[in-house]
Amino acid sequence: MRRTLFSSAIALVGVVALVVIGAAGGAQAKKPALSATPVFKLHLKPSQEVPAVKELKADAVGHVTFNLTRSAGVITAGEVIFYFNYKFPGPVTISGLHIHQGAKGANGDILVDSGAAKSDADGEGNLTKVVSGAPATLQAILDSPRNHYVNLHTTTPAFPDGALREQMHNPKKR
Repeated sequence: MRRTLFSSAIALVGVVALVVIGAAGGAQAKKPALSATPVFKLHLKPSQEVPAVKELKADAVGHVTFNLTRSAGVITAGEVIFYFNYKFPGPVTISGLHIHQGAKGANGDILVDSGAAKSDADGEGNLTKVVSGAPATLQAILDSPRNHYVNLHTTTPAFPDGALREQMHNPKKR
């Protein structure tokens, strides 16, 4: 009887050890599936510009979508889709819509330029642009989205350094 209990205990310890080792090995081997289409939903506001734009009552709501191609989990190509509905108090000439590198409260260099340029007589409308993005740049944005921001520049009213802005954050996945 003692020998049977001892043998059963040894067998149970062995099975538990195999399960633990198998679970640990499996957890290391599997990576979560990466979305080919991260979507950054944004609400651009003048108060988020650096320095804040206080004399403008305008905003833009929309998203920046990365349509990515990956090979073995590495980005090999990508398009950046800018889509925003904007509202200004009067006529507007949009002179730029970009993704910049820069933490909250800081300005930085343009990393992705949409090439947006548009005049709108009533100040309300939408802007859609699709551009190619460099794989390394897109990966850097995905790795630390909070160190990047999107802003919209205008020449009428005159805010060539940026009229509306929001810091990027973790994307939703489509």
